[in-house]
Amino acid sequence: MIQKIGAINLKSKVYESLKKYILSLNIYLKESDFHLDERQLSEKLGVSRTPIREAIAKLESEGIVITVPRRGVFVHRKSKKELIDIVTVWAGLEGYAAHLIIKNSKKEEIESLNKYCQYTKQNVLSDLDNYSNDNIKFHEQIMKLTKVRLMSEILESQLIHLQYLRKKFIIQSDRSLKSIEEHNEIVKFLVAGQATKAEKLLKNHALTLVEKIEESIQT
Repeated sequence: MIQKIGAINLKSKVYESLKKYILSLNIYLKESDFHLDERQLSEKLGVSRTPIREAIAKLESEGIVITVPRRGVFVHRKSKKELIDIVTVWAGLEGYAAHLIIKNSKKEEIESLNKYCQYTKQNVLSDLDNYSNDNIKFHEQIMKLTKVRLMSEILESQLIHLQYLRKKFIIQSDRSLKSIEEHNEIVKFLVAGQATKAEKLLKNHALTLVEKIEESIQT
């Protein structure tokens, strides 16, 4: 649900509100497109259409939405090949992130990743939503710990696609348990300063999504 916002910092708040709303959508859940109607968004947010249009323009520049002539604005849903390309690039970035984290972050900062790994078979299956969210936060924090802002921004620009894919597949109990094990191993290698081992595991961990995309995304 989109919440109304005040007048202070209107432009940025409209943008953040729309982006948060889009990130909450399961854009690959159904075949029909997710249409963004300016009038409806204006009413729900309690603002004029001008900041809505400005926010949409920024979201379009980031590849999050797309304008289709004579049809309107839609959330940009990637093709199977584009999704595989995104995951491939993400795997490479996360692999290199291991070296930057060890170089730029303190041991205590790296150990903070453990708070996203405190799951067992029982509480994963009973609380899949929280586990799925923590799984995504783990990967966001990996990029933040590099202390290279651009890497976080690149991940954020593709998060709507990566977020849904991870949520879609992580709920499979066998994959969720394997993911927990891999996250703990990643943290262990990073804390120990074993960049090469952490890099290999981070890459392979990310690339498991490619097989899932091949199996479940049609086009």
